[in-house]
Amino acid sequence: MGKMKIWIMTDLEGVAGVFSFEEHASSKGRFYDLSRRLLTQEVNAAIEGAIEVGFDDILVVDGHGDGGINAEELNPDAKLLSGRPLLLPWGLEKGFDAAFVIGQHAMAGTEKAHLSHTESHVSIQNVWMNGRKVGEFSIIASIAGYFDVPTVLVTGDKAACREALSIIQGIETVAVKEGLSHGAAISISPSRSRSLIKEKAKSSLLNKDSIKPYKVKPPVELLIEYTEAYKASAEHMASKPSVEKVDSRTVRIREEDLLTAFRKWF
Repeated sequence: MGKMKIWIMTDLEGVAGVFSFEEHASSKGRFYDLSRRLLTQEVNAAIEGAIEVGFDDILVVDGHGDGGINAEELNPDAKLLSGRPLLLPWGLEKGFDAAFVIGQHAMAGTEKAHLSHTESHVSIQNVWMNGRKVGEFSIIASIAGYFDVPTVLVTGDKAACREALSIIQGIETVAVKEGLSHGAAISISPSRSRSLIKEKAKSSLLNKDSIKPYKVKPPVELLIEYTEAYKASAEHMASKPSVEKVDSRTVRIREEDLLTAFRKWF
């Protein structure tokens, strides 16, 4: 029997005990080191669950812009992909059996979503894929689906979990906090979050065959709307082949291949 492989994408804003961009999620923040430990411990809980049900080839991707994983504290049975630029496809390939998304936040503009944004909380206003407004979860799941890998577990705030359930039937979720506003949330304790994540990791992998990979039908059209302060980025993007400027802040990318479309943006 071959190795059972799992791919784990991580972010920092959807972790229990993380409350602020400036103080928790920025490398200049007072609580940044604490936040990294909290994320790493949630990831370790997911890894422990995966190992207990037979997974032995584990790749963790540090998806937070300033870096979110404490490599020294990461479970030694996992490998870590980190550094920038974090080029697509982020270590993914055919042959992975499942994907987890740990520490996820909701897309930009979501009501009662804690620290919601899409790729950047300062430069990106909205993103649409084939006419549907999407956030980072949909982007991640679609790239996993490109390689026929089902995304079976998401953890994060309640709004991020709702977002995942809206596109993937049967996905396991762990809501570690609930947003009261963009900058405030009620969080469960980090120790409780880790217990829940471990159990959901196990159950999601035991039921992985019932969850289909998230597929985006070609051709792929991305609409990327920048904020007013970053509309120069739209001008820069529009200079690339196959990228069309829609208005002063929005560009359109059309490609037959999903990965090619995202590589035009990232």
